[in-house]
Amino acid sequence: MKRFKPAKALPAGFTPAMLAACQQLLQQEGVQVKLQWNEQEVFASFDGWWLCSSFIPQARVRDGRCQLQQYAARLRIFGQFGQALPANWLFAMNYGETKAVALLKLIRVLHVLNHLGRNGRHLPLRIDVDPRICHAYSDRIVDFTARLLETLEFPANLSQMLLFLDERTGELGLSLLRRYRQHGHRLALGDFGAGGQDLLRLWRLEPDGLALAPRFMSRAVMYPRVRDQLLQLAPQLVEQGFALAVEDIVCQNMLGLAQRMCAEHCSGPLLSERLKRQRAAREVALSGIAC
Repeated sequence: MKRFKPAKALPAGFTPAMLAACQQLLQQEGVQVKLQWNEQEVFASFDGWWLCSSFIPQARVRDGRCQLQQYAARLRIFGQFGQALPANWLFAMNYGETKAVALLKLIRVLHVLNHLGRNGRHLPLRIDVDPRICHAYSDRIVDFTARLLETLEFPANLSQMLLFLDERTGELGLSLLRRYRQHGHRLALGDFGAGGQDLLRLWRLEPDGLALAPRFMSRAVMYPRVRDQLLQLAPQLVEQGFALAVEDIVCQNMLGLAQRMCAEHCSGPLLSERLKRQRAAREVALSGIAC
């Protein structure tokens, strides 16, 4: 696949020291995978599949302007013929513990390394942690994550973990939250509104924030009763100190609703396009000043 044709020179933003440190850490952890790169990113081959990272910008919207707040990492999986696969595909392969943990470590390295190389060090990174699809091995890489961040000199408080939990993984989620918090990470609860026990879980876990379930947001746009309930609940949660994230925003109606809910982090195609336009306008203005 052309995208994964290695380049000789490292992409802009990456250094040989970063790559060497991550490769050495993986080898020390028994992960026998070689990091590779093209002109834009670092990637790896795992069990015949190409793995890489993408990043979704999350912004605060005030007075019609978007202020970039952080990036959310996403795993991308491709076959050798270019076919894209769902992010949970590899975890459906029922790997044994050793291979599953190695996969999780590799993904964590790709996310953090590519974030630092492509996005820089000044903005936080959000990493999704989903025990429901990771064979309950998510707790095996908490300490590894701390070593990785220390190796790359990236502060733990700039990496937020978003936990996706249900009734089966509630206890594991509580353990994960406590352990990540001990290392200085910020924590948030994902897919909020999709489960019947989400409010109870919120009070029990006391995370720093929550991400609204995209399907809950879609229902709120379509159905006035759901919208009224959400507009009553969300601002109260924000007032109590929970940072609210609203994702997959595709239209102005959704953005307007997110703003009425006092969302701190908004993301989706609509916001990504606005951020691109703002960046292009700044570059034009700066080029005019330079002339």
